Amino acid sequence: MILLFNNIPVTLDRKIAEFINTVKSAYGSDFYDVEGTRWKGDDLPVNSLFPKWILKEAEENPNSVTIVQIVKSYYRWLYSIDLGYGAMVPWEEIRDPSKVPEKLLLAYADHYFPGADFSENSVLNDLLPNIRMFALNSELNYFNLKGTPIAIKYLLTTLLGISDLACSVYSGSPGFLNIVGDVPDKYKPFLNEHVYPAGVIVTYSS
Repeated sequence: MILLFNNIPVTLDRKIAEFINTVKSAYGSDFYDVEGTRWKGDDLPVNSLFPKWILKEAEENPNSVTIVQIVKSYYRWLYSIDLGYGAMVPWEEIRDPSKVPEKLLLAYADHYFPGADFSENSVLNDLLPNIRMFALNSELNYFNLKGTPIAIKYLLTTLLGISDLACSVYSGSPGFLNIVGDVPDKYKPFLNEHVYPAGVIVTYSS
């Protein structure tokens, strides 16, 4: 049957661009000028490179003892996005859902479900850790099959954490879906808006 969705999909290029901006913001990796805004590179252990008396002199007479600021500025350049190594952003880990830092899970959720609220005070917040499991095979098992019983079951078992053996999704006739499994009521508005095809009547049973 032809499936109609509630939301017009956001293009992959736009999703990736927004995610990269989120990562840069999270790691403070856009700042590499010599003065001004505090930058991630300033958190590097620069102070461990110098004797305490040099650090003290640099703090009291910054115009006379410039070596500390020179090294900090070098690190700002070295780990900048455009000129260096990307502010120590762990790009390889970010690409791996099983290793992505917790502070980026919200960005992952927004990447997959634009407009859904997974923030701290949202009813969906307790699902945030499950984004890792959902993301592992989401392109193959969800987005490439979006709206089908197979895709919906994949989401219910990975994102909502419903047991695979206790979950089934049936489409007995066009325009109807039957969900077998213990789906908490608080998640149903999210499923209606972001998961189920528009206009489909969904029934639940256990």
